[in-house]
Amino acid sequence: MSKQLISTNRKSAVAVAFAAAIVVTSGFLAVACRRQPAETNALRAASANSPQSAPTVELSSGQLPAIKVQPAGSYLFYVQKKGVGNIDFDNKLFFNNNLSVQVFAPRPGRITQTIAELGDQVQKGQSLYTIDTSDQRLVEVRSPITGQVTSVNASPGLEVQPGKAPAPYAVGDVSRKWMVGNVVESDSPLFQLGQSVEVRTMAYPSRVFGGTIIRIYPAVDTNTHRVMIRSQISDPENELRSGMLAEFTVRVQEPTEATAIPANAVVREPDGTMTAWVTTDRHHFSQKVIKTGLRQDERVQVLEGLNYGELVVTDGAVFLSNMLEVPPSD
Repeated sequence: MSKQLISTNRKSAVAVAFAAAIVVTSGFLAVACRRQPAETNALRAASANSPQSAPTVELSSGQLPAIKVQPAGSYLFYVQKKGVGNIDFDNKLFFNNNLSVQVFAPRPGRITQTIAELGDQVQKGQSLYTIDTSDQRLVEVRSPITGQVTSVNASPGLEVQPGKAPAPYAVGDVSRKWMVGNVVESDSPLFQLGQSVEVRTMAYPSRVFGGTIIRIYPAVDTNTHRVMIRSQISDPENELRSGMLAEFTVRVQEPTEATAIPANAVVREPDGTMTAWVTTDRHHFSQKVIKTGLRQDERVQVLEGLNYGELVVTDGAVFLSNMLEVPPSD
């Protein structure tokens, strides 16, 4: 065979091999292109399902004074119900009975002198008025209790009879008042006689007057679907007046001890979630999503997301949340 023929055959073989390689490579590329979307989606899914680290902020020494840190503690949380009512004493609002003692004449007669005046503070046994009886005897009528003269229906010459209303005088222990309020029908089973009541009024917004529930009325108002309750309130300085608007709080269940943090340690984020900031070294701070429960005395119950004893940012939590958006320069 000639050298020229051998050379031609070799060139043909190389061309065939090269063409075959191109076909095989094209097939691999086609397969790779077909697989790429599936593999990419799987990668993205894996990335989405992997746990993400909590947002973290590092503060410089110059920024640290802007925050305060303390361990998450525990607190006794009460289930409380609130309502609105009125202070009552002379019962012109709701009742026929009252807190005053009606001081009737012990015998029929005619009033000869009125001694005490409306509003006077009197002692037990102190003379209130005198009467001239049918046998021409002068009788002094005295206060049966220590208290304040709350009603006067007497004048010289007025004929009086024992037990005949209105009583010439009434004396009340004004260190006690009533608070009459209404509670919603669905909450009414939670209220019991003897439960403690805390009362606040517009006249004394920073004061708390304590008392107890002494009456729960059996009927439900068909228009408002509320139940009336009456509480006896301690008022040793006689500061409350009948008709005053009152806000009241009643603890209706036994307290529950739970993990708690100060209210200003909780940040409500724009999406509605509640967060708190924790730290282990007082230099790096991590944001945690928490689930909150009851709120009482500027303490917030933490149901999920924090453990007792974790170091929590109490002052400056909002400052740290803002740093996630625009980190401030030192």
